Amino acid sequence: MVSENQTPWCHAHLYDDGMPKSMQHAVSSAALHAAKNHLNARVIRDNVESRVQELLASPPPATSIETLAYAQALFIYQILRLLDNDARTYAIYEATMPHLEEASNELIPHIAIDESADSPSQSSDLIPLFPASAAKVFWTNWIVQESAKRTLGMINFFMLTYYFMKGESGNRCSQNKNIAVNRSVTMSAHLWNAQDAVDFALAWRNKKHFVINVSAPNFLETIIQDAQKDDIDAFGKICLTSLMGLTEAKEEWFCSEDEEYNALGDKSNGGMMLKIRKPPGSNRRPEETR
Repeated sequence: MVSENQTPWCHAHLYDDGMPKSMQHAVSSAALHAAKNHLNARVIRDNVESRVQELLASPPPATSIETLAYAQALFIYQILRLLDNDARTYAIYEATMPHLEEASNELIPHIAIDESADSPSQSSDLIPLFPASAAKVFWTNWIVQESAKRTLGMINFFMLTYYFMKGESGNRCSQNKNIAVNRSVTMSAHLWNAQDAVDFALAWRNKKHFVINVSAPNFLETIIQDAQKDDIDAFGKICLTSLMGLTEAKEEWFCSEDEEYNALGDKSNGGMMLKIRKPPGSNRRPEETR
């Protein structure tokens, strides 16, 4: 977020019209944290904690973009705390988890679930290129919606992992959250990486969208068969690894036979695998990949 103004769940153009103060402070804290060493660790830790308490004490967000920024900011703070490896910080980190869960729940009313997103005819719906303002409006709204869905999904995964590590079983996802996370989120690198409305409109017309729909029959198999090397973005790779399992992703998806597998990947790829490929003809039956 500091170096590229984006994460797999926060679009680079999400805050083109202005970044809310909550997110400004979170990004500033992340920049400080990146410069932390044994000499300045206490000062930076105190700065982060001050910003977190300020965020938690702030008035409720009034708009969709402010609600999204609030959730993203609190998520960033929790990640920074988790990376701190300080016993005092961990206690405060645990106390803030219910606030993060609440922030993710507040996103749901602002998310529009497209029930037809997985329809074969969806990709044929064209975005008008003229007037240019029409494509711009569509693209801007898509960025907000996609970032909100991805943020909700990542926070949800973060929360479930946290409670699993604590030994607390049970499904903490409401039905609405499950629908928002598991439906109509795209994994298309061409859509996510488009740098302007025209490029986005052309990608929308000409490229497959690769929509996440875990309830659809053979959803995973279809993506594995159809996706080319550069079709899936970093968020999609995270999702596929979660759905397939690390071993399946390693063997079938992220690395070809003559390429060395790197489980960490590079920073530009969200810490995921370095290589992605379309798997060759496999002898595995579909049920073996689930």
